This record gives sequence, structure tokens and C-alpha cells, in this order.
Amino acid sequence: MRVLFVPRDDADRIFGGDVVQMQKTAEALRDLGVLVDVGPPESATAGYDVVHLWTSLHFPDKLLAHLDRLTPARAAKIPVALSTIWAPHHLVRWMDAARRWLFSRHPNGAQLTLERAAGDLEAIASRSLDFTMDDGERLSAFAPHPFTTLCRQVLRHIDLILPNSWMELQAIFTFLGDFAAYGVVPNAVDARDFEIDGDPDLPAELRAGNYALMSARFDTRKQQDFLMLAVKTLDIPMVFVGDATDQEIFARMRALATNRHAPVFYYPFLPHSRLRHLYNAARVHVLPSIFESPGLSSMEAALLDCAIVTGNLAFESEYFQDGAYYCDPCDAFSIRNAVRSAWESYDDEAPRRRALAERIRNDYTWRHAGEATLRAYRRSAINATPTSANATPNH
Repeated sequence: MRVLFVPRDDADRIFGGDVVQMQKTAEALRDLGVLVDVGPPESATAGYDVVHLWTSLHFPDKLLAHLDRLTPARAAKIPVALSTIWAPHHLVRWMDAARRWLFSRHPNGAQLTLERAAGDLEAIASRSLDFTMDDGERLSAFAPHPFTTLCRQVLRHIDLILPNSWMELQAIFTFLGDFAAYGVVPNAVDARDFEIDGDPDLPAELRAGNYALMSARFDTRKQQDFLMLAVKTLDIPMVFVGDATDQEIFARMRALATNRHAPVFYYPFLPHSRLRHLYNAARVHVLPSIFESPGLSSMEAALLDCAIVTGNLAFESEYFQDGAYYCDPCDAFSIRNAVRSAWESYDDEAPRRRALAERIRNDYTWRHAGEATLRAYRRSAINATPTSANATPNH
């Protein structure tokens, strides 16, 4: 079998979990005897059995452009698969507007605390605010995302979707419709990347350990600014690691960290060979994203005995079950309470952390992901005539 992987156009410039997933899945499939090439849509020829797209369904405009460039391959009836990496995303846009509103009302980040903005934060947590966008659109927390129609257009031309969880698949059915064959492919980690040998490779200021860590590139979905506000008055050192992709959110985080009693450290992107040492010395890993499916850095941190704080709006619970502390990413008080509970309960919760780490090592491997992908190719793509043009949504 020969497969073409098509990455998102900026994958060589903006690193993320989707890039890791693509690279590791390619390695796993090659180990299973599949010939995997990585290239642009124009690389697809009649010699391929599957074209596999790796741009998230959150960017349907980019996927539609890829599909246009795949016209010859689609005309040749080469099945097209998509790793959706999707969750209902109306709240991302609303929460971005809510945070802008909040920080415009409280422009002095150095002085801003939860208590000083309690009324505004409670309104955000209750989703009771509407915002007027620049084009005059009235935006509520429950308004459909304008990309929803485009997402359906994409799915009409996809033969096989590969969500990362059963919960993600159900969300696609509920919010978008049932357009294509499917195979659930769990995300994974390579435990070998997180084995600690020798002395810790840590910056001098972190060698004492005992801090909370967030490993993620800065963007509106990850909302490092809101996390910094949530934990500002906690006596817990904070460490942020990741490319400052969104300079506005990065600047807000730095302003909120000003004059904080406990220290705040920032480091740009680090490879696993160094990042694993930061996980190993951390007490808690925090990822209060609007959604994750499930958040590779949370899985990685769990392997190195971090208590995991994650959001509760998407599919994280299918992976972490009762092994994590959950928070509402739109509620700064909920985030603070989850971080504080994870920090204070750390010594008592060692058995729960060990059980989570063991389950991740056993169940969420790239070998399993590769096998699930290959099964889906064979069952739903290779042996089926594409029917997406005649599909209609269930919802």
C-alpha cells in the first residue's frame, strides 16, 4: 500500500501536536509495511492508494483549497482520508472576544486579580455576554461558528474521517453530520522519548523543582493569558514553554505575571530531549484550552508523574478518565481551583498518577495508532467506492 500524507501548509513553520501526530503515524505505518510519502496535494498520482490530509477541520477554507488541488487524484477515484482533529469551535471565537473585553476593561495587567474582576469573570463563566464584532455581527457563546457550513462542504468530499476519539466522532455527527466512513485513531505518545537518563537538563532557576508547567504554543485556544490571571495569586511558581505564536496573548501573560509573588518563567519551544526534564521536575501540568483532543503535552507530562489539569469542554475525559483534574476553561475561578487542588493533593494522589501513566504507556502508543489507521484504510477507503458526493447530513 502507498499513501500520501498532505500536511497543513505552514507545518514547517508552526509546530504543533498535529505535526507530531502526522510524523509519528507515518513512522508507525512504515513499520507496518506501508509506503508513506509526505508532500503537497499536487504530489498525488495514480500510484497512491490513499491521500491522507492532516489540516485540521478547524481550517475548512484551507482544506477546500487542498481538495481543489487534489482534483486529478479525486477524478482517478483515489480515496481521500482526513484526520479531523476537531471539536465544536464556536466557543473559541466567543472566548477570544470575551478575553479582549475583559482585558480592555482592566488594562493594567500588573494590578489585575480575580477578585478585582470578579463580576466580569462571573459573567464570562456563565456565558451570559454577547459581543458586537467589527462587521456588526452579534456574537453569543452559543452562536454557530461561521465555518460550520464550510466544514460540511469539506466532509462532502472526504471518503474517510479519522477522529482521535469516539467523543470527537459523536461531536462531528451532532454538529456537522454523517458524511463519510470513519475509523477512530487514538492520539499517542512514545514513552521512549520521555525516559530520564543522567543528570536533569534544566535551567539553573528550575533545578529546585516544584512548579506548575504549561507546554503549548501561545494561541487563543490555549489561552495562557487567562491561565496566568487564574493562578496569579497562588503561591505556585509557573513555567510556560512554547513558541510565542500569538504575540498579543504572550504580552498579556507577561503583563499579568508582573509583580507576582511566585516567580514566572518562559522558555521558547524545546525538543523532547529537553522538555522531558521540565516535565520531570514539575509537580503539575496545566492545559486549560477551550478544547483539546486530548492534548499531547498533557499525555507526555502524565508519563513523568505530573498531576494533570485539563479542560472539560471537548474530549479530554476519554483519555484521562479519573486521572486528571478538570476545569471549565471559560471560568478563571474553576481553573484556579483545579490547579490548587492538583498542587495540594500531589503527595496523596501518587497511585492515581501511576495508574494514568501506565494506561497511557499501554493503550496510547503510535503502534496502536498506526494499526488503527491501516485498518481504517483497508476497511473504509481501499475497498469502497467513494460515496461522499451522494451523502447527506443526519443533522
